[in-house]
Amino acid sequence: MRSPLTVPRVCGVLAAAALGALLLPVWPVLRVSDEGSTIGYLPLSEGERFTITYMHSIDHLPIEEDLVLRDGRLVAETTRIRQFGAGMGQIPGEGTGYADGEWWVIDDMGRDVGTELALRVGSPTVDHRLLADGTEVRLSPCLAAHRVTLDPARAATLPLLVRGAPHPRC
Repeated sequence: MRSPLTVPRVCGVLAAAALGALLLPVWPVLRVSDEGSTIGYLPLSEGERFTITYMHSIDHLPIEEDLVLRDGRLVAETTRIRQFGAGMGQIPGEGTGYADGEWWVIDDMGRDVGTELALRVGSPTVDHRLLADGTEVRLSPCLAAHRVTLDPARAATLPLLVRGAPHPRC
């Protein structure tokens, strides 16, 4: 004969296990933080790319930088620019440069950035944005002059459901 407390105990154990599963950090992500506080996550698995785009502060032409997650580290792989401006161009011996329509592309750079990338977000005219897996996050409208950090991490299911992609609040 079963004790009447067995069913509630089993249900309690199952509920605790389900909650624990929701809190285990299992999903590979790019964590986006504003001044040290996590504001959201973008999906990013080993070998996947994300892009940082912005407008050059002097010539006001777009720049796109692709980074890839490799062995738990962020690696700058490709830069696309419209023209060589201040601080832009190819470093000798780093990657391959070629014209692609209106763009000058520097590919296969393989520049190890490390386990964290810190951005000082530009003004709304600079228009810093993150692009990953079809999601665009506009940083400049709300985070101008803020220190935003990007780092590969693992996130639990529950925070992903609650926070999801970063949506900076003004």
